[in-house]
Amino acid sequence: MSPGAVQWLIIDGYSLLHRDPDLKPLLRQRLELARQRLIRKVEPVMGDWADRITIVFDGRGDRGGTDSLDSAIEVFFAPARYTADTVIERLVHAASDPAAVLVVTSDRAERETVSAAGADTLSCGDFLERLARDEARGRSRSSGPRMRGGVSGSLGDHFPV
Repeated sequence: MSPGAVQWLIIDGYSLLHRDPDLKPLLRQRLELARQRLIRKVEPVMGDWADRITIVFDGRGDRGGTDSLDSAIEVFFAPARYTADTVIERLVHAASDPAAVLVVTSDRAERETVSAAGADTLSCGDFLERLARDEARGRSRSSGPRMRGGVSGSLGDHFPV
């Protein structure tokens, strides 16, 4: 799927962090900073690649820092008894048009699962290559943080009590 052709880009946060050579070293030393930099790295594609971007992290561990960022990107942490994969699958299944969703993950089983639900997928390596190409071409434009207009529901809608 070409950038700009999706309504919703869903990213497996830790999968992408582990594949990004610039951010991976921060994972062991400064997890919060690594997550913040990942969000900032993805921000320029908002609007160019997708109208909505959601980054999903496993809920285990420190959750600090991302709430204070002024970003139009949604950040979800999987509830304690779920994984980021489970959250991503539920988000795809709940999408009004799964064919308009692009999921970025290096987990092959996860790509197969969300593909079966109708979403398109992209490996983290391919995603990072596209980001680098866009940056090199100067195509990625960032007009600053935008409001989260059009965001429907919340993570709680996908995980009933």
